[in-house]
Amino acid sequence: MMEYIDIKKGYTKDILEKVSRIIKAGGIVILPTDTVYGIVSDSFNEEAVKKIYDLKLRDSGNPVSIVVANKEMIKSVTDEITEIEEKIIEKFFPGALTIILKKNNKMSDLITSGKDTVGIRMPKVEFLLELVSKVRKTNCSNKLQPCWKTSNNRCKSSLKRL
Repeated sequence: MMEYIDIKKGYTKDILEKVSRIIKAGGIVILPTDTVYGIVSDSFNEEAVKKIYDLKLRDSGNPVSIVVANKEMIKSVTDEITEIEEKIIEKFFPGALTIILKKNNKMSDLITSGKDTVGIRMPKVEFLLELVSKVRKTNCSNKLQPCWKTSNNRCKSSLKRL
């Protein structure tokens, strides 16, 4: 089942709750980020993460990033943050930046493609930050278009492709 909910002009707590339930149930949602529309799922649900790889026709050797709502979530997926990394986080988060950090054993190899690092974003998008806080887990996110296509900022045209 697919449903289009326009949040560009605002959203209600009911919409936030509905999207949260979809993610908690292993579903995926398409949401605006600071840069493009992204596919978002629960990063700790391997079946949901596999859906992102399948939808994007993405090679499993190509990792996806995760979305966090705060520094505590960053600390939940890494055991080590250097002083320089801490300064980068302080200066640029939230914002349109992905920082690559050493992952801990809680982070799935599916997300990281077996690498020992994980890409972490904290977008400057209120709805997405509230959603990740509500789900209380990091969320897997990746731009919507298949890996060989250019970025698509238009959600409706992206939905047609799906």
